[in-house]
Amino acid sequence: MMRVAIVGGGAAGVLAAAHLRRRKPDAQITLIDASGHPGTGAAYGTNDPTHLLNVPAQRMSAWPEDPDHFCRWLDERAVAPCESFAPRLAYGRYLRDQLAAADVRIQTAEVVGLTPGTPVGIALNDGRSLSADAVVLASGRPDGGMPDSLERAFAPVLATGTDDRVVLDPWAPGALAALGAQRPASVLVIGSGLTGVDVALHLIVRGATVTLLSRHGALPRRFRATGAPAEVSHLDALSTEVSLEQLRASLDADLAHAREIGSDWRQVIDAVRPRTARLWRSLGWEDQRRFLREDLRQWEVLRHRMPPTIADSIYAAIDSGQLIVEAGEVADVSLHGNGVELVVTTTDGSVRRRGDAVVVATGSMWDRRSLQNSTLWANLLANNVASPHPSGVGVRLDPDGYLIDGSGSTVPDIVCLGSIRMGEEWESTAIPEISAQAAAIAQLFADDARERPVPAPSLITTEPGLTGAAASYAEGVRRLLAVQDGASVAFAAAVAEDPHHARAHIALAMIATERPDRAGGPDAVTGHLARARAALAHGSDEDRSHVEAIATWCEKGNAAGTDALIDHLGRVPDDAVALLVLAPSIAFAGAGDALPDAWQYVEQFTGVHGEAPWYLGLRAYGRTEQGLWYDAADLADAALGLDPGNGNAAHALSHVHYETDAHGAGLKWLTDWIPGDGSTQRYLAHFQWHAALHELAMGDAAAAARRYAAFLAPPHSKDVRCLVDAGSLAWRARLHPDWVTPPDPMAVLAEVGSLAYAPKTPFIAFHALLVLAAANDPAAIRAINVPDATDAQATTLRLIGEGLIALTAGEPRAALDYLLESLAGLPSIGGSRVQQEVVLETALAAMLQLGAPGQAARLLSRHRAAPGPRVTRGAIN
Repeated sequence: MMRVAIVGGGAAGVLAAAHLRRRKPDAQITLIDASGHPGTGAAYGTNDPTHLLNVPAQRMSAWPEDPDHFCRWLDERAVAPCESFAPRLAYGRYLRDQLAAADVRIQTAEVVGLTPGTPVGIALNDGRSLSADAVVLASGRPDGGMPDSLERAFAPVLATGTDDRVVLDPWAPGALAALGAQRPASVLVIGSGLTGVDVALHLIVRGATVTLLSRHGALPRRFRATGAPAEVSHLDALSTEVSLEQLRASLDADLAHAREIGSDWRQVIDAVRPRTARLWRSLGWEDQRRFLREDLRQWEVLRHRMPPTIADSIYAAIDSGQLIVEAGEVADVSLHGNGVELVVTTTDGSVRRRGDAVVVATGSMWDRRSLQNSTLWANLLANNVASPHPSGVGVRLDPDGYLIDGSGSTVPDIVCLGSIRMGEEWESTAIPEISAQAAAIAQLFADDARERPVPAPSLITTEPGLTGAAASYAEGVRRLLAVQDGASVAFAAAVAEDPHHARAHIALAMIATERPDRAGGPDAVTGHLARARAALAHGSDEDRSHVEAIATWCEKGNAAGTDALIDHLGRVPDDAVALLVLAPSIAFAGAGDALPDAWQYVEQFTGVHGEAPWYLGLRAYGRTEQGLWYDAADLADAALGLDPGNGNAAHALSHVHYETDAHGAGLKWLTDWIPGDGSTQRYLAHFQWHAALHELAMGDAAAAARRYAAFLAPPHSKDVRCLVDAGSLAWRARLHPDWVTPPDPMAVLAEVGSLAYAPKTPFIAFHALLVLAAANDPAAIRAINVPDATDAQATTLRLIGEGLIALTAGEPRAALDYLLESLAGLPSIGGSRVQQEVVLETALAAMLQLGAPGQAARLLSRHRAAPGPRVTRGAIN
């Protein structure tokens, strides 16, 4: 007798049990469920009769070979006609009936671990253990998952307690009923999909006014019976390997054809459904991740539609004013009085929305965080029994649904169904797909086809093992790309092991050029360059091109370096180091500031570097420079999901938080990240600077002062970063009325030396002006002369310098005139908006000294609104 354990008592577990009993009537089936109420799961456990299925009843049969089964069940109980949308609670009862007929043993416990073998060992949370010949993982939806951005926004509030004003999972037992019983007058609901719609209606009928917030501000479309699915000839013509751009173009072409012949777009979307798994697998995993980031929300609006009666209720609530739908990203959450306040980033900037309570109704999927939040899945991953899917959703499975372990081998006797299969099949959450999977698994067991072949690893490829100088160089490149400390040590090890390693020599020259305190200092650059060129006798043409391009940057500066790097990348487009040097990010004060369209240029390499975390982080920072905060956050989250210590991604996220007024969320995230995943960062002081700016924005100058003393004051920061970070903060401290004892600028000047008095770039000169102003040295300010500065840059620096001198001399009117005139030229000197904002703050200080607080407020408002954040959603905007 075969013993089968089914883990999970939701719809997937019930369907697995029912099909297995029919195919294997003599099997001993044990269903293990932690809820104590198996048979429905979150989706069908509601007691609200207004929550309806989102597809007609005729598509909801538990038995693919008997499509009318659910309709007959409804008809026998006079619940609803077959062509209508039945209540979810009725479907829950239907599932319990199927479970009862399956005659299974029920164990109320949580499975926390599995040990593959014959039999499979099953560990429970109460200390017991079971065994089975086969295990079916029917995990259902993860509990209470939120997107990364929302998790950061809510983190400060959750750390202090919410007094039941925050509902993170509306489908948690009793959560909505408890909120509705409080009769809140206004509720903010985050998420405008089907879950958000259900939550909104539940609260509206209880008297609440509801605001639905989502990035796109779009409701699901109305369901409409439109006839048979359309022909999708363009999608059908796609090969087994396509790009996301090709898939988008083919879908657009099929939609256009449908319009031409008078068909409804719904017929095209319905035609895609049975083809989804094939189309999903035709994409590389980099494009799968891009789809999740760029296209998912728009797809969900079209794919998951509202039943007609639900749509009628929603639009009636909008007309009556009980429902408001807004587009925006929740950046920060705080408790105010008896309610909740959200900072929401919109296309017009940041706005604040208040309500008596907030509900997170964004839905959830088995992403990296959800897998780690599940005790069972975290253990399976940690023990290499399972491996995450490279798309970022679900786990790797063979075509029949069996787990693939960390080495790429199929795990016998452990099979999955339901939403955990989304990484492999994408369309794997609805009843038609789950019932088909359950039937296929039952047939496998009935055929006793449980001895699985061991396939070669798929999707994930590993590079051959490197040793010696090659391994040391690769480690240096990894650290360089992640903006982590220790790159120069690794490159030094490479040249010690192989003196002819030209790329390692030039890497040391590059680091020494940018950071004189690393890799031997400025005097070592010439020696590194000479050794790199000598080693080229043993190198390839690509080595020669790489070395000469970076050598030009080291020797001749940004303008010539930009041309040399672009020329080199035209020949060797996959040279990651060259592209990193070219981009004006935190990693290098590099050639990028000589390339006006640097970020458009970086985007050209998406097809080369794909979803490499360093490249995602670089693109994320580029999006912040363009004011594309949503895109920046998405790219940063994707990069940090692959490499939690990635510096460019973390830097981008720091800018997103600041620019969207998410100061509480940003400070909490940095406070957690810096000592953890960020501890290996090359520029930790810069992240401390970002944290201090959040503290200042929140009115906590004392905290910023403590942070400065502990992490930013020399010798904690050095060289150019000391000038840029510690120096600019020292000037900000002087302007801040609550920073009682501003830092001593002389310590910064002693650390940075000639950088402050003879800066070589406008960006460094800008920060030198701030430190020299803090030191009350007008002669040094006027003596600054940047070689090769343009007329616009020189004029802007002169205006800033004269404004600073006037303010320190007690002449706020003159200071204000100079500083306001400089604002238009600020972009020409480089740096981020956050860095440039210090000029605006200085102008505001001058206004306040003149006794014009109203005028200062208007100036600040105009500055933050123009140019405001351009909130986009990439390809689906």
